[in-house]
Amino acid sequence: MLQEDPKRTHVPAEPQLIVALYVATNQPVVQPVGRTAQAAQGAVVAVREGATFQVMVALTLAESGENVIYSAPPVEQREVQQALEEALNFAESMGFILDGTGWANLDDAHRSELLESTPAFWPPADVEEAPAEKPQIDDPMQAVARLFAAFALLLLASCSGMSAEQRAQAAEIHQQLGDNLLYQGDAQGAIKEYMQSLDLDETPEAHNGLGLIYWYSLGRPEDGAKEFKRALQMRPDYSEAMTNLGALYISRSQFTDAIPLLDKAARDPLYKTRTVAQANLGWALYKSGQPEKGIGEIRGALAVAPKYCLGWRQLGTIYSEQSRLDEASKAFGRYAEECPDVGDAHLLFGKVLARQQRAKEARAEFERCAIPKQERDKPVASECARFLKELGTP
Repeated sequence: MLQEDPKRTHVPAEPQLIVALYVATNQPVVQPVGRTAQAAQGAVVAVREGATFQVMVALTLAESGENVIYSAPPVEQREVQQALEEALNFAESMGFILDGTGWANLDDAHRSELLESTPAFWPPADVEEAPAEKPQIDDPMQAVARLFAAFALLLLASCSGMSAEQRAQAAEIHQQLGDNLLYQGDAQGAIKEYMQSLDLDETPEAHNGLGLIYWYSLGRPEDGAKEFKRALQMRPDYSEAMTNLGALYISRSQFTDAIPLLDKAARDPLYKTRTVAQANLGWALYKSGQPEKGIGEIRGALAVAPKYCLGWRQLGTIYSEQSRLDEASKAFGRYAEECPDVGDAHLLFGKVLARQQRAKEARAEFERCAIPKQERDKPVASECARFLKELGTP
């Protein structure tokens, strides 16, 4: 009988010991004992351990990034198939749909790519050295009010001058105020708070926030890169800064510079948005001349986060540029399905359908994006209308 094995944090990624691997094609919501309900990616693995074999079910929880491993007592070789069937039934009972990878027939390169893209094989990072996770902001204005109140109390308590600890606390408050103002779109207010935070105590979080403002809000990518690099000098394993710097490099076509940063961030199991890093890694690999590796990374990210719009767009674009129209149609179809309010999704899906001579389906997609919902949608809507006109009346 399969039971949770608390001693295991991941499945050992040793190809020579793996005898079978099944990976889930969906991401159902599960609730392992003692944890909150959340979406998860699943895998079933059979591993040789000495003279016996261990069959495991591995769940990777989407929110926490934790691997939950279920295992049964070791079995002999003649019992492996039965143990695998029991493990598959166990995983399917939780809602997973599992596909065999054909592990025995894969070459070394494909095995390595599969292990790298399956989170069950990723070891956890050192929890003690990981930065504390900031709480999600539900109401930015209330959060700002609470932070101002906390700062006022701190000032009252330190009339005779701040101690080092109080300066650090004040710096964190200003940095969090900056985060909240940035979240609200107030770039000028945010930059003021980040500067005040750095005056009190230099932190990588404040430099990361400044980098985002310089790059996105002020159009100063060189200054943004300097801030991200400073954040990484202070904390080399700061995955958020690595992801931001990697994305900046991609925006400037510096794909080879982006790859090592995004690869490291994508392998950080404690980084909650590592799927963004992994998808961007895939795009950088593709643009640097490694298309199949790039596709593997993007598909790995989408397996964990199937509603990640940009990932489907990236995948569809790669297939389209390679004239793999059936695969491009499927990817852009998922883009339109998962992100129906994004006009660009229907435009791209329609263009591929038109290339496949599927005029009726293409027309339906162009009709969905030909009328803009917001001012920013007008350029896409105009292009959709143009394609509709070119297709003519049905």
